[in-house]
Amino acid sequence: MPTAPDRCGIAFTIEQDGNGDMKSGSGCFAGGGMMGERIRTHPWENSSLGAYATWPHSLRTAVGMMASSGHAMCILGGPERVLLYNDAYAPLLGARHPDALGRPTADVWPEIWNELKPLVDATFAGESCVFRDQPLTMTRNGFAEQTWWDFAYSPIHGEDGEVVGLLNVTSDSTSRVIAQRERDAALKDLTTSEAFIRSVFASSTDCIKILDLDGRLTFMTEGGQRVMEVSDFNAIVGCPWPDFWRGAGNDAAVAALEAARRGEARSFMGQADTMAGTPKWWHVAVSPIPGADGQPERILSVSRDISDLRASEEERDRFVRLVENSNDFVGMAWADGRVFYLNDAARRMVGVGDADATDFTIADFFAPDEAARVIDVALPAVARDGHWSGEIALRDFRTGEAIPALYSVFAITDANGAMVGYGTVTRDFRDRKRAEDDLAMMNGELAHRLKNVLAIVQSIASQTLRNARDTETASRDLTSRLAALGAATDVLVSKSWRSADLKQLIERTLAPHAALGDRIRVDGPRVTLKPEVSVAFVLALHELATNAVKYGSLSNDDGSVSLSWDIDGSDEDANFSMRWEERGGPEVSLPQRKGFGSTLIERSLRSYFRGQAATEYRPEGLVFQLHARLGDAALVTGN
Repeated sequence: MPTAPDRCGIAFTIEQDGNGDMKSGSGCFAGGGMMGERIRTHPWENSSLGAYATWPHSLRTAVGMMASSGHAMCILGGPERVLLYNDAYAPLLGARHPDALGRPTADVWPEIWNELKPLVDATFAGESCVFRDQPLTMTRNGFAEQTWWDFAYSPIHGEDGEVVGLLNVTSDSTSRVIAQRERDAALKDLTTSEAFIRSVFASSTDCIKILDLDGRLTFMTEGGQRVMEVSDFNAIVGCPWPDFWRGAGNDAAVAALEAARRGEARSFMGQADTMAGTPKWWHVAVSPIPGADGQPERILSVSRDISDLRASEEERDRFVRLVENSNDFVGMAWADGRVFYLNDAARRMVGVGDADATDFTIADFFAPDEAARVIDVALPAVARDGHWSGEIALRDFRTGEAIPALYSVFAITDANGAMVGYGTVTRDFRDRKRAEDDLAMMNGELAHRLKNVLAIVQSIASQTLRNARDTETASRDLTSRLAALGAATDVLVSKSWRSADLKQLIERTLAPHAALGDRIRVDGPRVTLKPEVSVAFVLALHELATNAVKYGSLSNDDGSVSLSWDIDGSDEDANFSMRWEERGGPEVSLPQRKGFGSTLIERSLRSYFRGQAATEYRPEGLVFQLHARLGDAALVTGN
C-alpha cells in the first residue's frame, strides 16, 4: 500500500486491486484527526459525490488540507452540496455532529438554508464571498439561538476550471458581537453629556459618588450629601472611600474598587455611618466609567440606604425562625386549598416526614367528617370574617389516629388586602385531652373511694354507738377507730389508692400503742395489700392493739406482742397466714359477750380476706390467726 504526495504536498494512501487498478476509496489523505478518519471510512459511493476515487483531484486535495487544519473549515461538494468538515468545525454543529457528515447542507442547516443558498450558489458560480459578523438564527442544540459568524466562501475549481466544491473557512463571532454590543451600549450611556448626568444625579435620593482610580472621593451628588448628612463636601473630598465602611464592608469596598479598575462591575451590602454618626445599611453598586479608549478612567459608586429594608428583613427572619421553631402546627395554603408550606412541627405532628407540602390539600389533614366541617364551616367563616377557631381532630398519616387539636385558621391577604390563601396555627391537644380524661377518671375514683370511706365511717359510728356503755366511752372508741381509719387512708393516698404495703400499715397503726421492736415485734415478707382489704385490716389491727393495751399483754410493763405473717407458695393461689400472739399479760379468760371490736376483728377480716379468722382466748395470752388465699388479699407480682 504505497503512499504518495499530491501536487500540493498532501500525503495520500493509494490502494490497488489485484489488477493493479486503484480501489474505491484509494488516494485518501493521511491524518486529519477524528474527522479525517470518518471521512476516509465514510461510504461516499452512496452520496451524490460518488466514490472517493472519482472525486476531482483538486477536491480531494482541498479535503485533505481542510481535515489537517486546526481552523474551523467545511467543504460543500456535489449537486446536493454534501457537507464535509474537520475536527475544529465539529463543535459548531452541536448535537448534529457526527451525523452531519455526508448529508446535504440543506438537511443539516434547514433553519438557515434560505439565507445560505444564494451565497452558496454564487460561490459555485465562481465568486468568493467574505462576511464578518453575519447574523444567523440557528438550531444546533435543540433550540433556536441568535448567532453571528465570520466566514469566507471560496470556490474549488476542478482541472477543467469547473467549480467542484466550496471551501468555507468560518468562526463563531457570537461572543464578540454580544460583548461589543454591551460595551457600545455602556459607552453610549456613560458618554451622555455631563449636564444631563448632573441633572440625573441631583434628582436621585441615592448617594451617587465619583471616585478616581485610587478610590478617592472626587464628586458626590446633592441628594447623596443629604442622605450621608454631609454639611461640607470639601471636608471629605479626596478621602479614601473604603475608609467609610465598617468591618466586612471595608473589605468588600476594596474588592469592588479592584474589580472596577479591571473594567468589572460589582455590588455589595455593608454598614457605614453618616457624617453625623448615624449608623446605616447600604446597598452599593460599583462600576467603571470608561474613557475615550474604552479603559476605566473613573469609578462610579451608587449607595442606596436600605436600613429600613434591612430592619424589615431582620424582623421577617425573626418571624421565620419563630415559625420554624414553634411546637405548633403552622401551615399555609392557597385559596383553592392547595398547601404550599408546613413547618417541622406540623410534619412531625401528622407524620408526613419530608413529603412535598404541595402534594397535599387542606382536606387531606382531616378524617372525612372533620374535613367536611372544615370545608363547609371553617373556611367560609375565614372568607367572611377573616378567621375561625375551634376544637377539631387532625389525621395521623402513619396510623390514621385522630389527633385532637385547637384549629385556628385565618386569611392570608396580598398587598391590596385581597384574600389569596389560608394560614393556620394549630395546637396539639392530645396531652390536654389525656389530662382531662385522667382528671375525670381520678374524680370518679375519688368519688368511689369517698363513698367507701363514708360507708365505713357510718358503719363504725353506728356499731360503736350501739355497743358503748356511755357517751364518753363511745366518743373515745369512735375517735380512736377513726384515727386508725385515717392512718390507713394516709397510706392508701400515698399510693394513689392503688395498694398499701402491709408492714407500713402495721407500723402506722401500732406505733401509738407501744415501741415497735421492743414490746411489739413484727416479722414477715413483703406483701402489698389491695386497697379494699387495707382499710379492714387496719381497723381490725387497731382493735387488737386497743384490747391489748386495755386488757392484754400491753396493759402492764412486762407483756409483749408478736405479729408475724408468711406466704406458702408463689402465685395467686398461695396461702397467706398471719398470727397475733400476746405474752406476759394478765391471765386471759373467755369474755362473757363480744363487743363491736371483737366482731370487727373476725367478721371484717373474714369477709374482706375471703378466708378464715379466729380468736383464741388462751390463759397465757390472746392469739388471733388469719388464713386466706394470697390473690384475694394482696397484689401478686405481675398482676
